[in-house]
Amino acid sequence: MKNWFKDRLSEPTTYTAFALLIGAGGILGKMDEAPQIAQAVEASGQHFSTGDYMTGGLFLMTSLAGIFMREKGQK
Repeated sequence: MKNWFKDRLSEPTTYTAFALLIGAGGILGKMDEAPQIAQAVEASGQHFSTGDYMTGGLFLMTSLAGIFMREKGQK
């Protein structure tokens, strides 16, 4: 079972599917940030699928921070 998960996580299409799932959840939940989150997951998935977890993780974290952080001066 562990190998099955590892094999799926090494495929770029898995991250595309995650992105589509997030996008669909955002549409159903009326969450405005869902398309940007889905895009961040899909883009970082390219790094995760090749085993480059550091770059993929940093890309995902900074993308999500950019989505949820407010602009300077806005309250």
